[in-house]
Amino acid sequence: MNLPLLSKYLGVVTLLLAAAMLFALPWAIPWLGHGAHFDTRGFFAVLSSAAIAATLGGGMLLAGRNAHGPLYRREAIAIVGISWLIFTFVGALPFILGHVKGSDSRERIVRLVVDDLFESASGFTGAGATIMNDIEDESMLPKCLLFWRSETHFVGGLGIMVLFVALLGQGSAGKALLMTESVGPQGEVGTSRSQHSAWIFAGIYVGLNVILTILLMIEGMNLFDALCHSFGTIATGGLSTYNASVAHFQNITIEMTIGTFMMIACVNFSLLYAVLLGQWTRLWINTELWAYLAILFGVIGAVMIAGLWHHDFPDVGTAFRYSYFNVISVQTNTGFGTNDFDHWNEFSRGMLFVIMFVGGCAGSTSCSLKVIRHVVLWKSLYIYMLKTFRPRLITTMRLNGKAVEDSDELTNEVFIYFGMIGFVFITAWMMLLFLEPDQAWLEAGHSPPVKMLDCATGVAACINGVGPGLGALGPSKNFSGFSIGSKLVFTALMLLGRIEIFPLLVIFTPGLWRRPTT
Repeated sequence: MNLPLLSKYLGVVTLLLAAAMLFALPWAIPWLGHGAHFDTRGFFAVLSSAAIAATLGGGMLLAGRNAHGPLYRREAIAIVGISWLIFTFVGALPFILGHVKGSDSRERIVRLVVDDLFESASGFTGAGATIMNDIEDESMLPKCLLFWRSETHFVGGLGIMVLFVALLGQGSAGKALLMTESVGPQGEVGTSRSQHSAWIFAGIYVGLNVILTILLMIEGMNLFDALCHSFGTIATGGLSTYNASVAHFQNITIEMTIGTFMMIACVNFSLLYAVLLGQWTRLWINTELWAYLAILFGVIGAVMIAGLWHHDFPDVGTAFRYSYFNVISVQTNTGFGTNDFDHWNEFSRGMLFVIMFVGGCAGSTSCSLKVIRHVVLWKSLYIYMLKTFRPRLITTMRLNGKAVEDSDELTNEVFIYFGMIGFVFITAWMMLLFLEPDQAWLEAGHSPPVKMLDCATGVAACINGVGPGLGALGPSKNFSGFSIGSKLVFTALMLLGRIEIFPLLVIFTPGLWRRPTT
């Protein structure tokens, strides 16, 4: 492991984080942040955090000033994994400095720090889960911190390494970084021109945020709310500036706009770029895109019919309004809400739980398993089924109208990832059942089986980056009632789900840090 080179890159990443924090400072001004007075506490919490991050980043950059040699895959993996840890811990500093007081007990300080780490991880990973009960109370969450909370979506949405490569990466180093942090099976944008690809992705990402912000302001939001909800939409994060989420506005135009942009943000960015170039044929032949839209609108239709059948909705218009927004929000792993779907019928709730594990397209800002993996899984199972009665059959998997090279390797990767998700899900679920006392559910009037379901949906919501779950973690509730240990488990799940498990786990593998033998 080339430690000086690692220190150099991590130093730059931390300095970028320090610079990002500065954008939260202007919102301390009352007329800009729509607060009652100048946000002194939030202002100095963010400013102090930026100074700490800059000092830390400068120190690492100084330690790696004499670094030389190429950036190999092991260094790229370490940079990606550690960068997400740095962003989570350093990104929590504004919350910690803004919340912790000198008179707090040690136990309260520990709880606050864990809560703030949870909130930071939720923001950067786009999970959208929260432990905050009243975000509209400025004494609890000043405007600077409320904006920083949403800005973490913007920073983490496209991926830390995409921003890094767009600014600094080139050649093999940029290629290694992009390939390591890319989510899902490799998309259509090649990494031979990594810096060019990163700039395209970043440009589309920023452009979508700008367009949505303007539209939301036209539809009635102020600049602060429009920016924060744009960050949460395009990054598929889902943290709102109001306790009632998007339902606060009671504006069907805003709901339809945000719902549509959530759907667009989960399309492979290379396809969005193709649209800008006028290459519409790439849309028509893209297998993943059509599967994504078919699943999405199929579930919307099923939830509408079930909701009308079980009298969850009074009419077809209301059924479409709430089904369209909330199904898109859950499948795209955004987590915004306009209606408490935890009160819907059991079929609809079950459908929402299932699509938590679907997500959007590879090469988008969505988390979860990705549609392309489901496509590969079902095509592989179909081929296997054919071979049960035609054992000598020779066939090739086809995607986007073309035969897939190394389809066996792709299939193995997909099955391994499905298996790994299952293993992490079961392990985390068992840990939560162990850590959470039954008494808390009994006092709330629930039976132990309800605790099992609540913990299961919590794991699904965090590892898939959805945010809200079902039951005790429904859209109108949050994660504040869980123990410190459980919150740490949820925090780890959000990070594992965002960078697809292996880049984070591998940094704890001793073999990564050993000098390779020749």
